Amino acid sequence: MEKTWETLYEELQKRVPIPPEEWAYFRTLTSHRTISKNSHFVKASERTDSIGICAGGLFRLYYTTPDGAEFNKSFCAKNDFVASYSALLLNMPSYFSVQSLADSELITFRYKDFQALYDRHVCWERLGRIIAEQLFINKETRERELLLLSAEARYLLFLERYGHLSGQIPQYHVASYLGITPVALSRIRRSLT
Repeated sequence: MEKTWETLYEELQKRVPIPPEEWAYFRTLTSHRTISKNSHFVKASERTDSIGICAGGLFRLYYTTPDGAEFNKSFCAKNDFVASYSALLLNMPSYFSVQSLADSELITFRYKDFQALYDRHVCWERLGRIIAEQLFINKETRERELLLLSAEARYLLFLERYGHLSGQIPQYHVASYLGITPVALSRIRRSLT
């Protein structure tokens, strides 16, 4: 577990300098959680109070329609933040679910504890801002791709971003993420070989 903390600290240091004493304090606010394959960290329509950082494994974030159809919003892997951010900001139930696609590990902490860090040291406020900005960029990029790009172009971008994980993500989840049927994905994959 200590190696996981070192790796995470190095990753976050790339975004904003965090003094060692602040990092030590942050660690006291966290807990380690194992999430077995197909289990949920967050379920739609339930309240959540925590943020996770993926220490290993893989997660999908997805919406479910009233008739039970699922639509994948994104995937999170090692060192990614995992949360229903709008549910935390609005103190409302989550609109989507977060499910592990493999046996996974999270470092979790309560959102209100992270907010309290903003007044403790400027590094935390900067980190929070950088994370929010990155989430916004990801959301805007995803919307643009769904509206303007062909299914084939979206698949090629998926391979760029998640190619290293594609063997761990079932094809029907990939199709859902791309906004196409599994049959259409099969056609695209055949045309590219």
